[in-house]
Amino acid sequence: MAFARQELAVPSGALNADAPPPELSPEERRRLHRLAAIPLAFALLIYLGNFLSGWLVSRAPLVLLFLNSTDPFLLLIAHEASVVGFMIVGGFRLFAPDLFLYQIGLEYGPNTRSFLDAELGPGNRITRAMDWMEAWFPRVGWLILFAAPGYPMSLLSGMAKMNRVVFVVINLAGTYTRLTLIWWVSSVFEGPVGAVVRFINRYSLPVTVAMIVLVFIQANRSQKRRPPPEASEGSSE
Repeated sequence: MAFARQELAVPSGALNADAPPPELSPEERRRLHRLAAIPLAFALLIYLGNFLSGWLVSRAPLVLLFLNSTDPFLLLIAHEASVVGFMIVGGFRLFAPDLFLYQIGLEYGPNTRSFLDAELGPGNRITRAMDWMEAWFPRVGWLILFAAPGYPMSLLSGMAKMNRVVFVVINLAGTYTRLTLIWWVSSVFEGPVGAVVRFINRYSLPVTVAMIVLVFIQANRSQKRRPPPEASEGSSE
């Protein structure tokens, strides 16, 4: 992986959160929103997958995988789907939004963080993860990308001007390693995982209701943590 380390040389100030970002033109803002629309749509599909998980986990596991590719659902879906379908749909679902996030970081640099704070609120989960990973990125960014491909690392990779081919290769390697490990774990613990799937099938309606309630609770908590516009404007002054 020496070539990856060489390509990860970060330009001066590329990841400097304290540097004031340049003002975006209206056309740049429109393009930024167009690029962000795809990852946002994939993120919203997770909620739909939560709502429909009780009905889809056995009836249409690959549809559920396209909607929700979080680790708990991957574990259940691996028990129900074929290995080929699991790898193809899972790889596409996990990797597709990362391409757009990488492009956002590549084109907009420091403005990426400002955009996330404006859209998701200061101190949101993605920017917190980026803050933690940022200190290690110049030295072992390729390793973190392999171990944890996803929204924060894809944005950081673009902001750090990582070579596109290197990003794609490492991201895909990490994505398929994750899918392979989850498939293996699901096979090793086939009994317990199968019991959970049978429970969900048997009580699909209560599970659906519970998922809807859980999603609304999470959304309400996120809204409460987000400061009102007046407060954020006052703090910025």
